[in-house]
Amino acid sequence: MIDSPLKKLLVRKAGSNQFLKATGRWTKKAEAAFNFPTLVDAIHTCLAKGLREVEFILRFEGDAEDQYYALNLA
Repeated sequence: MIDSPLKKLLVRKAGSNQFLKATGRWTKKAEAAFNFPTLVDAIHTCLAKGLREVEFILRFEGDAEDQYYALNLA
């Protein structure tokens, strides 16, 4: 449901189960990860921190499942 508001947007290190926290550190707990307000904010943060291989995990209001999108800048 693309027209629905974004409920969850996390950044995960590709090939791992580590999520980006607001502090810029990684955590294995998705609940402790930073929930980005927009995809632009998530991309900007990844670029600013030099992160080259990440996955965005998105969930929209009304959706039961997460959607995964890879970003590879290597």
